[in-house]
Amino acid sequence: MTAEFLDTDARAAFERAVAAIEGSSAVEVVIAVRRRSAGYRHANVVVGAAAAIAGLAVMLFGEHVFALTSILIDPFVVGGIAGALVELLPAVKRALTPAAIRRAAVARAARATFVERGVHNTRDRSGLLVYISWLEREVALIADSGLAGALPDDARERAEREMTAAITAGGAAVAQRLEQLAPALATAATRRGDDVNELPDAIDSDLDRDEAP
Repeated sequence: MTAEFLDTDARAAFERAVAAIEGSSAVEVVIAVRRRSAGYRHANVVVGAAAAIAGLAVMLFGEHVFALTSILIDPFVVGGIAGALVELLPAVKRALTPAAIRRAAVARAARATFVERGVHNTRDRSGLLVYISWLEREVALIADSGLAGALPDDARERAEREMTAAITAGGAAVAQRLEQLAPALATAATRRGDDVNELPDAIDSDLDRDEAP
């Protein structure tokens, strides 16, 4: 599923969105797609503990008689395996993590990425980071100071909500919502005659890595 999010159609749609925004405004768009914004290890612990307790209950109250060493060791083994398997089940981590905590993790990771990618290094401080986090199914738009003051908060927040809602439909759907923000950005940051492309347009994504989600 993660690889399908940025398929050929999605990449082309993001290219069109970036071209539409940067061609009509002074905004420099950087798109970052992340597999997840935090580890949420508590989910591994919860599932592992539940599995261990369930395994212990079966061994204590089941009809089969288990050796004392099995009762001592096997529940921990079962719990460890179950906890490790959670790494392959992002939906479980989402379900066991309150929405507020997920949003805070995405916002924190987005701000860090803003700095790491140098989105603040534009002449007019008009950079815009589009941060998409797959596990959390959240989108964060981080605007630099020169753009944030001119772009109405309701326009940015509405775009975030619409792009977040579109994540399950795929990357192309998210890109289409991003492109719809072009008119508001053109009003907020008027394109100048000597405008140049200051930041790379390539999508910064870790979805192609082999690590578990």
